Amino acid sequence: MTQSRQRQADLVIREMNDALPALGVSVRPSGRTRVMIRRYYATAPGTWRALSSLFLIFFIPLLLLRAYIELVDAILRLFNDPPFDLKSSDFTLTATWETVSSVNLVKFAGITALALTALSVAAVFLTGIGMIISEVLRIQWNRLRGNPANKYHLASQSAKIIHLAAQAYRRPLGSMAQQEILGSLASALQFMYDEILHISDTSTAVHRRLSRRRELRKHHLKVIAVLQKKEAAIDVDVRAALPQLAETLAGIANAYSEGRIGQLLPAAEIDHVTPVEIVKREHFRMVAIAVLLGGLSVLVALLNLPSTATTSLIGAIGITVASMIYGRKARQGMDVLDSIRGIQRPG
Repeated sequence: MTQSRQRQADLVIREMNDALPALGVSVRPSGRTRVMIRRYYATAPGTWRALSSLFLIFFIPLLLLRAYIELVDAILRLFNDPPFDLKSSDFTLTATWETVSSVNLVKFAGITALALTALSVAAVFLTGIGMIISEVLRIQWNRLRGNPANKYHLASQSAKIIHLAAQAYRRPLGSMAQQEILGSLASALQFMYDEILHISDTSTAVHRRLSRRRELRKHHLKVIAVLQKKEAAIDVDVRAALPQLAETLAGIANAYSEGRIGQLLPAAEIDHVTPVEIVKREHFRMVAIAVLLGGLSVLVALLNLPSTATTSLIGAIGITVASMIYGRKARQGMDVLDSIRGIQRPG
């Protein structure tokens, strides 16, 4: 760790140690929490890495998109000028059989093999492009956000919020300075909620298919509900709510740094709490369904199928897309699908 980063980590730890007594909180950051904060600043990306990540986010997808456009253009040119005389308007079984029977079978078999090979390569290539773009965007977005997938970030984020709480606590009640700090605190808490939700995703001890992952996520949703309740109390009594919020965050940071990811808060504090319902990114799901269904509908229309077959195929594609995007909440996706198709069900 460089000296500048070491000084930055020391500053964050010192601010946290000063903030807790100023708020009247008896809990102190444990040694493991302090070590976790130092490790976060030792591994967090610097300015140049963040700028390079920003460049890669735009450059690599554009480069792959250009390659995809060239591939599609080559396929379209092949169909517009096929190696044998068969027009798209004559694409019927009779016309196809007449064309096939009039050409050299060896030549036709070779061309068919090449076409199938090209389609297979295109399918693999496009799948690879999608996977690469998805992975690049995920990695680079994590870096730009301060490496939130880094398992040390939660402790650093807790220290930041506690420091903001102490700053707001010292300001005059209702002053503009206090309101600005509370606004920054609210934004920092949103990142904190994301960090808690990502614990089960970033933990190497909890795989996605393990049954205990559901219970772990349920616990984390309860922890977020507790934090949101304490955050809402700021609007009622700032001076009473901020110390309680800081104490809860310090306890979460200490528990997390000790590896107790399934007990971030004592059971007595969360057993009676209803897990918060995450409705985040709902608008992205709706846009994804609309774009995918619209694009696939255009492709289906190009097949020149009978109207009944086209309607059934588009419906099947819509159900598949909605089920893939919404998962267990596929029923909610069906409602979005009906809205896209202009169907309104009776209440």
